[in-house]
Amino acid sequence: MKKILVALVLSTVMLSGCGMFRSSKAWEKAKQENPLEIPPNMDRPNVSDALTIPTVNAQHEQAAATTVSPNSLHLPNDVDSAYKRVGLALGNGDIGAIASQSDAEHTYQVKMAPKMELGSKQGFLQRHFSNTQDAPGSSGSSTSGDKAAPTVMVQVKPAADGGSIVSATGDPQQVGRLIGALRARLGG
Repeated sequence: MKKILVALVLSTVMLSGCGMFRSSKAWEKAKQENPLEIPPNMDRPNVSDALTIPTVNAQHEQAAATTVSPNSLHLPNDVDSAYKRVGLALGNGDIGAIASQSDAEHTYQVKMAPKMELGSKQGFLQRHFSNTQDAPGSSGSSTSGDKAAPTVMVQVKPAADGGSIVSATGDPQQVGRLIGALRARLGG
């Protein structure tokens, strides 16, 4: 009988879910606060001008209206700084090499690098690692022939709006290639 009584007491304690060991949880006693209210004397900020498109000033409109030929490039810099920027862009060397320059006249003479042809019969690795260019008797010249590299004359002149105009003369294809590369690097 004692065993049944002890078993009954233990089962009652176990079925109660050990409520005597539970702790009180603070979030169960929490109350929801009232939402914040904006004081009546406070105004909302004015946002009507937030989405207006600003007008372009007259100087930029005049510069945009200036027609620039396809063989030239308009830069907003003065002539000296534009001349230096063009020299840095040409100094990169992938368009060509500067053969000569005149700081007084703001001119560069650029010896154009050969353009990679898209229809070449050789693959990338063959062009760069084959022995066809360094074969005996070829004297280091390429297999495409001994054509002299074309030169392009680049000149930086002042523009009417205070900026500068970069123009190029020479072979039309090479001039277009040079101006396109300068336009990509310098903008304008």
